Amino acid sequence: MKLTATKRTETGTSASKRARAEGKIPAAIYGREVETVPVLLNEKELEMTLREVGSNGVFKVDVDGETYDVFVKDKKNAALKPEIYHVDLLAFTKGQKVNMTIPVYVNGEEEIEEGIVSQSISELEVNVAPASAPSEYIVDVSEMKIGDAKHVSDIVIADDVELLTDTELTVVSVSAPQIEEEPEPTSDDEMPEPEVIGEDKDSE
Repeated sequence: MKLTATKRTETGTSASKRARAEGKIPAAIYGREVETVPVLLNEKELEMTLREVGSNGVFKVDVDGETYDVFVKDKKNAALKPEIYHVDLLAFTKGQKVNMTIPVYVNGEEEIEEGIVSQSISELEVNVAPASAPSEYIVDVSEMKIGDAKHVSDIVIADDVELLTDTELTVVSVSAPQIEEEPEPTSDDEMPEPEVIGEDKDSE
């Protein structure tokens, strides 16, 4: 995939609002060997590209005839609308390894007959050449039982990927469901009689 971007000539909140109103997404291209380049991307083209390559997939961006290999390092979305406000694109050269965040998904929950599945980690931090980076990691929990847990060390990592996340951290666990105890009923004779406000106790 290849997108065409234009350099931003104006920055600031007002300029960003005008750009988004015109269907453009403010972005910044940067990297170890690249000076930061503020650009504008076509909103529809960007969304289409991310759907095709995935959240951490690699694609190309052309800026005034110069092409960058990039992936989305950070993305800011609108608070109340499914709109992208800004993206940071990390540029890299062939063979260069960079730190990336890979999502972790749980599979097989429907196979567990008893117990509650709790996922503690939703992503792994790795150092890898972006073109070789996995799109995701899948943890199968279908054979887990109450009391079982899987840790980062249980996830299979390719030899060309350096894992940066602590291997001892728990990724997913299965715990017993909590049973709420019902309060014991109180009989009527144990209930104190209500006091009538203003009643003269000595009037009897």
